[in-house]
Amino acid sequence: MRQQYIFSEEATIHDVVHSREDQTKKALTAISSGDLENSSIEDLVADLFERFRLEVPVLDRAGTKELEISEVDIDVSGAPNRAFFEPGPHYVKGSLVRISVPFNGNAQLFRYPSSNFGSPIPAEIVEGAVVLSYSTEHPNGPEIQRDFDNRLSLIETALQFIRGAAEEWNRRLTDLLRTELGKRKEKQKRDQGFTLGYPKALPIADTTVRESQALPPTHYDLFLSHASEDKDSIARPLYSALISSGITVWFDEAVLKMGDSLRRKIDEGLARCGHGIVIVSPSFLAKEWPQRELDGLVAREVASGKKAILPIWHQIDQSAIMRYSPPLADRLAAKSEIGVDALVKQILAAIR
Repeated sequence: MRQQYIFSEEATIHDVVHSREDQTKKALTAISSGDLENSSIEDLVADLFERFRLEVPVLDRAGTKELEISEVDIDVSGAPNRAFFEPGPHYVKGSLVRISVPFNGNAQLFRYPSSNFGSPIPAEIVEGAVVLSYSTEHPNGPEIQRDFDNRLSLIETALQFIRGAAEEWNRRLTDLLRTELGKRKEKQKRDQGFTLGYPKALPIADTTVRESQALPPTHYDLFLSHASEDKDSIARPLYSALISSGITVWFDEAVLKMGDSLRRKIDEGLARCGHGIVIVSPSFLAKEWPQRELDGLVAREVASGKKAILPIWHQIDQSAIMRYSPPLADRLAAKSEIGVDALVKQILAAIR
């Protein structure tokens, strides 16, 4: 079995912050004058903050569970108490002991250390939990427990170092958004008040049809419901793959413009879609807006009597979904771990 590690990327949390800052500045530049005029600074700040903030994971040690022990092959070629006359590897049957520790926060941040001098920690992220593994020929409870406790302490220490940089970014993000939006609002106000003293002409109608001004579809094949924390890992790649397959998809990033009424646009999208993909994850279950989208899709099913919800489980298991919604847990769902290409095939088969 190949050991997996967290905090193993060459990039650090500081690189993540720099990337978020660049993305934020591009988003600020992309806000149109009309959206700026029709929206309050606080609404714009709230939308952008939710989009670009960093939520560092927090371990829930009290929720730790033991996973089923499984058999594993262990290479004992280098064991000092064994002698072999032929070169290895030499395997014996051993036991794989595992525990699962749930967490809240952005799972992607487990990839990045606080500095280039950080050490990767043996662990993996599975369905909203940190999974620790221990392979041994002869399981020793206290020894395994000490190893797990030590690794959990190392993980919490690494997260604490990351948290400092992330929280500093979150504080700076709010100031950055208010400052830049305030500057644009003030400039807009000055421009509107500027005059050379001539009579004002009527607005010139722009009859040029640009690609970016093309009318949106009156009907979408799919509504893609997800939490913002899952956008990079699954939602955006799935959207791109579906579009490439000729499917029309209501996806917030492609449809919403800054200043739009989020509730109104979501309701409009739900009304125009035949089916809804729901990416169910720990972040999804913790959010208000994705749950409202799910409620809208459920109402669609009740009204029509036809299947409308296509669930995808992302970094979550059935027991976690059962605690939130037993009917949702009872549905046949795809799992994100099978990959985007396989997900697209299943989705196409379901809607055609």
